[in-house]
Amino acid sequence: MLAATPGLSITGYVAATYDHFDTSSTTLRAFDTTPNGFRLNQAALTVAYLPSSGAGAQVTLIGGSDAKILRNGEIPLCVTSAGAQGCSSSQFDPMTAFAQYAAGSLTVMAGKFPTLAGAEVMNPAADTNISRSILFWDMEPSTLTGLRATYAVSGALTLTAGVDNGWNFTSSPANTAKTIELGVTGSPSKMFSYSGAYYRGQSPLYGGSATGVLQLLDLVGTVNATSSLSFVGNIDILSKGDYLGAGTGTGHANGLALYANYTINPMFMLSARGEYIDDKNGIVTTNAGGVLPAGVLSNKLKELTLTLNYACASNLKLSAEVRQDKSAAPVFTRNGSSTTRQTSLELQAVYSF
Repeated sequence: MLAATPGLSITGYVAATYDHFDTSSTTLRAFDTTPNGFRLNQAALTVAYLPSSGAGAQVTLIGGSDAKILRNGEIPLCVTSAGAQGCSSSQFDPMTAFAQYAAGSLTVMAGKFPTLAGAEVMNPAADTNISRSILFWDMEPSTLTGLRATYAVSGALTLTAGVDNGWNFTSSPANTAKTIELGVTGSPSKMFSYSGAYYRGQSPLYGGSATGVLQLLDLVGTVNATSSLSFVGNIDILSKGDYLGAGTGTGHANGLALYANYTINPMFMLSARGEYIDDKNGIVTTNAGGVLPAGVLSNKLKELTLTLNYACASNLKLSAEVRQDKSAAPVFTRNGSSTTRQTSLELQAVYSF
């Protein structure tokens, strides 16, 4: 009966990956949890009814290793506790679940919806690399739960404003104010598109005071140089107030990710990504699971990724990737010793329906 409803869509995908690291750690790699092994990243199903006018809704349910990471990132106690207190072992998560009402150029949404920030998305079928950028999880929110309104001024300009429970959290952490979000997107021409997002609110993330103010300015630009070649740039400017505790000042980190995507033919595409993070006060490194040596308060992170994508069928994508991460401080582990480099090889299959 649901499938016969006009305007209703039911879609999904299954993604599985093999990882091989030359280190025993997977530091800085939130979704690559096994140094050497296979993973079911996501089995996802989306049911959506989003008419251009009137009421609608969307729900995306996922299962797999990515779902467990997302679920635990939504639980304030799990994020802030030293151990696994409050964490969930479930590998299922409602990645999005929201209702909306559209009237003319205005759309209002309530529930859990995707972030406005970043150049990458959670759906691996829509990304050009297998691994996630450092910016994607370690400097940007993934989902927000709250209220959001968007207003389409024109095809070249859409404005967004919202109030949320905080980065990824489905319920607000104790004693914290709400997070505000502001966004702007547009595509002035076929050659160029852009987006900008700003988040500000009290948060326990990135250590220090649980009520320190967390702020992010995110900028993304895409240039389609030709029908086969495109370039993407993503800038993140991140800060956390009272990052070492009350009265300790503000911690800062700036990040840049650059992408180049070249479609060789309808079946093959080559994608390169490079990142640089100036972690001025160590907030990104430590939030990502890295441990800075005693007396080291800042860090610089780099990564370079090369991915070959093969669309062997209209609904099946096979990918192979090599990546190297570098850190000024030795935050990776190889053979029981700390090191400044980490190299990985990944293979992935994504089937969409």
